[in-house]
Amino acid sequence: MDVTLEVDDSRLTKLVQALAEQKVRFWERRWDVYTNAELEAARLLAVWYFSPEGSIFAGPRVGTTYDMSDACKHCGAGARQTSAQVVDAKELHVLEGRRAAATCYNDMLVDEKLAAALAESGATGLAFRGVLAAFEQRGHFQLPWRQMCATHTLPPMSPRSSGVEPYTPCVCGRSSFSMPEEVPLRLAYRSSDLVDIRDVNVTWEWFGDFHFEGDVSDALFPYPLFLVTPKIWRIFRDEGVTGFRWLPIHVVDE
Repeated sequence: MDVTLEVDDSRLTKLVQALAEQKVRFWERRWDVYTNAELEAARLLAVWYFSPEGSIFAGPRVGTTYDMSDACKHCGAGARQTSAQVVDAKELHVLEGRRAAATCYNDMLVDEKLAAALAESGATGLAFRGVLAAFEQRGHFQLPWRQMCATHTLPPMSPRSSGVEPYTPCVCGRSSFSMPEEVPLRLAYRSSDLVDIRDVNVTWEWFGDFHFEGDVSDALFPYPLFLVTPKIWRIFRDEGVTGFRWLPIHVVDE
């Protein structure tokens, strides 16, 4: 169950207090809220999936394969996917009734109709892969979904970004970043970083926990964030897609 309240709403304090008194576990995250005009005016938007159903389990431990030749040997940041996206068939209910969703690795999945709208738009920096469901006894089956893949990686973000911090730093310096719950996520880039942007991009930084000892099939990889132009937001909006937050990046001069 999700409850959304303004930070200065008096009910928020009462709710948190009541949950604590009843020893109910809860997760509180603060987000900035933007108008459509602000989203339209942004250079790039960070895309964040937040469905109450959660993300579908997928990735290396389900059978998705990766090229590790240019990836960090310690955390796996920079791993390049080489197969269709394989998702756990036991969690297909997460996709039911949705037009778009994300995997536990922040891979963006869209249904075939939405994929066609994105392709017809001529969006740059966008490629697609198939999506397979892995059944224990019956193998892999093609789903009527497509994985959105970014072909362009941005430079490292500005240190003036907030709501981003390394909590188990890797020697490569590229992972694993976290987003503290009490601080709104505000990504900042220098003007020079945005000269060569595409409609679909990913961050240089990779987020989340990792566990990698050389065996990809047993790996827990970090993942980059998607940063898209308002063009992509408009397509999702016009197609009636819900379940995503869109956060404008901040452009700074340093």
